[in-house]
Amino acid sequence: MRDGDFDEQFYILLCNTKGKRRERGIPRAYLSFGEKSTPINVIAGTLLVPSRGKQDLSKSLTHGQKFLLKSVESEGVEVECQAPDLKRLSLEEFKLLLPIPSCQDKLNVFLDGDGRNGWLKEGVELQIEDAVKVKLKGHSEDVLGVIRYKGPLPKESDFSVNFKGTHFGVELLYNPGEGTTDGKRGGVQLFECPADSGIFVTLNKIRRKNSAVTMATAGYGSAQGASLYPPTPPMQRSLKSAPIPECSLKINDRVVWISDTGPEHGVVKWIGYLPDSRRKEITVGVEFDYPVGSGTGKYKDTRLFYAKQNHASLVPILGLMKKEEFDSPAHVPPNINDTADLEAAEQQSLLDYHRKQHLVEQVFPADEIVRNMPTPHTPQRTMQCDSPNPLYQFTHSDRGIQNCGSSQSISRLPEPASSVDWPLKPPSMTEKPDPDPDLVVGSLVEVLGNPTVYGVIRWIGTVPDQKDPQKKIAGLEMEEEISAGTDGTFKNIRLFQCPMGRAFFVPLYKCRKDKRFVEQQRASEMTDSLTFGSLETPDIKDEVAPPSALDDVSFSKLCGKYRGIQGHHNSCYLDATLFAMFYFTTVFDSIFYRPRKEDDLPEYEEVQRVLKEGIVNPLRKNYYVRADKVMKLRSLLDKLSSVRGLLSEEKDPEEFLNSLLSQIMQADPFLKLRSGSDLSESYYYQLFMEQDDNLKLPTTQQLFELSFLQSDIKLAEAPSCLILQMPRFGKSYKMFKRIVPSLELDITDVLENAPRDCVICGDIAAFECKDCYKLHNTNLNTFCETCNHTNHKHCSRVNHKPKRIKVNEDFKNNYARLQQEGHEAIEMPRQKMELFAIVCIETSHYVSFVKAGNRWVFFDSMADRKGGEIGYNIPEVVEVRDLPKWLSQGGKKDIDSLHDDKDLPEPIRRLVCDAYMCIYQSPDIMRFK
Repeated sequence: MRDGDFDEQFYILLCNTKGKRRERGIPRAYLSFGEKSTPINVIAGTLLVPSRGKQDLSKSLTHGQKFLLKSVESEGVEVECQAPDLKRLSLEEFKLLLPIPSCQDKLNVFLDGDGRNGWLKEGVELQIEDAVKVKLKGHSEDVLGVIRYKGPLPKESDFSVNFKGTHFGVELLYNPGEGTTDGKRGGVQLFECPADSGIFVTLNKIRRKNSAVTMATAGYGSAQGASLYPPTPPMQRSLKSAPIPECSLKINDRVVWISDTGPEHGVVKWIGYLPDSRRKEITVGVEFDYPVGSGTGKYKDTRLFYAKQNHASLVPILGLMKKEEFDSPAHVPPNINDTADLEAAEQQSLLDYHRKQHLVEQVFPADEIVRNMPTPHTPQRTMQCDSPNPLYQFTHSDRGIQNCGSSQSISRLPEPASSVDWPLKPPSMTEKPDPDPDLVVGSLVEVLGNPTVYGVIRWIGTVPDQKDPQKKIAGLEMEEEISAGTDGTFKNIRLFQCPMGRAFFVPLYKCRKDKRFVEQQRASEMTDSLTFGSLETPDIKDEVAPPSALDDVSFSKLCGKYRGIQGHHNSCYLDATLFAMFYFTTVFDSIFYRPRKEDDLPEYEEVQRVLKEGIVNPLRKNYYVRADKVMKLRSLLDKLSSVRGLLSEEKDPEEFLNSLLSQIMQADPFLKLRSGSDLSESYYYQLFMEQDDNLKLPTTQQLFELSFLQSDIKLAEAPSCLILQMPRFGKSYKMFKRIVPSLELDITDVLENAPRDCVICGDIAAFECKDCYKLHNTNLNTFCETCNHTNHKHCSRVNHKPKRIKVNEDFKNNYARLQQEGHEAIEMPRQKMELFAIVCIETSHYVSFVKAGNRWVFFDSMADRKGGEIGYNIPEVVEVRDLPKWLSQGGKKDIDSLHDDKDLPEPIRRLVCDAYMCIYQSPDIMRFK
């Protein structure tokens, strides 16, 4: 960013206030801040610069005057401020705050500290090679890193935002593979680090690490063997809740773990109880000499100790022995020289197995336990039997027990990592259990281990070079990144797509349904499975944004069967409307965040939770919602609103909207309508108009203007969302055979006090005439003083009754001033909204078309059915190609040329013949409401 990109004075807004949007086409110097302008909410944390050039406001602000400033983030937004409302920033402080996306985060950074050692001051002082703590997604605690770059970022594409200002390039020292870059951005190498071990962040994501551990180099050791890792952090309180009995091991002891390939040596880094251990067994955190582990010393979200990548493992204390004991020649295993001794050992082994298996089954069924011991990466090594493991007299394997004499050796295997959490297997058990037949792509599963890990099945099949092709492999997208994870590739072959580090491939039989979400009684589960199918959709409590649909890979995830909302018992009216309202837009999300008020229903928060966590979040994250979640919402709506029959009867979208938004949630209405001196509010607008035979193929733009003109209604303010109900009554009667939804809706001509131009000369309009609408068929036929007089002299228009337009007086005065100064071609500002969803109806069945990024999809909650009359519906989402082309001016001509509806492509026929409700949004106003 060049210093000249902005004015030399920079300010941050400290309180919420009102602003206005600068009118387009009129120089800023000629506009005053009129009170009659439509206000816009400008929130605290907004960055501002002087609106009228490089003038010094510091002295004027201190004298209590008001001055006009403009927002840096939102083009054309201006606000009047006094000194208490602002704080001035230096250029460097401004650059640090600029790329932070949230105004609240900007304000938090600015207000932190006392100005001498606060967050913003800290950001100014941070330099390359400084150690920092980083807020990393998926981690409850900050991770350690070192600054490798500080400065602006190159613009990567036309979709890049906030690339100006000061960013930090940080190398993650102890979390390699969990970053997003190797130091390259936009084709420019800004710093160097291992692949996916760096991250670019803004100031609100880092804080200075106040310690001597600067980690100037990211090596894994030194010539003297001294570790560069920081000391083991203090254990969490939950890890110290129970006293640890006296044991033979202590921190930094050298230990040996007997693996399938021989002894593995390491160092004790941590001793304690795991926070979620069902049985209080002492667990030891070991950093091994070779990469036989699977992490760096972190258990779930808790950091227990630090170790090199893939060298850490958590092992029950019974599975370890001290190195000096292992090396001592005094311990010799017993000889088993005859068949009787071998049979006795075999029998004792089976007894031990069944005794331990009984303990396991008290916690988990046997077929739900999965062994997940990390596989050593070191070569096979031969083990001599001249020193025993004092913890084992002998062990068994799938190959059986061998005599440990002069000619035979015992195969010493590790004890499972936990006698509860790991499976125990008798020597003769070689068959693998069959996988759960209910597990399909999309199932939420857990893979039991130490610890248990969770994910969703994204792929099922066989992998290259698989020895047993009959055994299915599951490709999982894990909840959290794992050290051995990929992005959905297996041996460089892409099997599915997911974020880097989240893909994990395991045999399908090792997966079971996620126990966290299967807490209902089995009878209830069987009923739901028969009624709705086995693909469950658990609640999700986190904040979930709408899915991205900008690239082919992301878009492909959104389409197909078992996508969208599953229909059940005449729910299509609700399914199609919910899909349109929440899948790809956040314009309706405000209803999730309003706190409960005294006059709200007692079940208000329950409705919020069911809608957000049970329907919207799973839809956005997993792309599918099972019908039982929608039935919970329908039950609440039926119970709490005046609309009856919502559980089973056919209803219309407006009944659902009235029930949810008006009666239960008491949301703020989207529309404020002015009729004369009366002001009314509404959530949607029904298009009413007189029958007009000249409108053969109208657009929603034409019907919208005509309805407002004939009803003598104006919009009191520009809405953030506009729901238009088409001119049809009931499920059969339609005023127009076809209606073409306008991709862009210009609301300027129905907006109260909005300046408009004369349709004849282009001057500022003073009159509008609804009687002239049929003659001109563009806009609402607005005229200036002169053209209005001339136009209505004609004998065919002499009896028309034009109506004077109310225009903001400040705007009229400024416009006249510009004309006197010789300005030409003054452009009138236009207020437009974009179409993002269409709900259609045909033979009592509702479906919807929804905009996904730059594409459109068609959704049907009952597209297919499984199991006949006693089965369940299968929803489907498919792409609708060329929809914008069909809704363009050229496409309208093609539609008009096809007189028989059957000649139209199927999705386009449903779109233009069966449109029931069109939903528009204003992205500019959404930012401030």
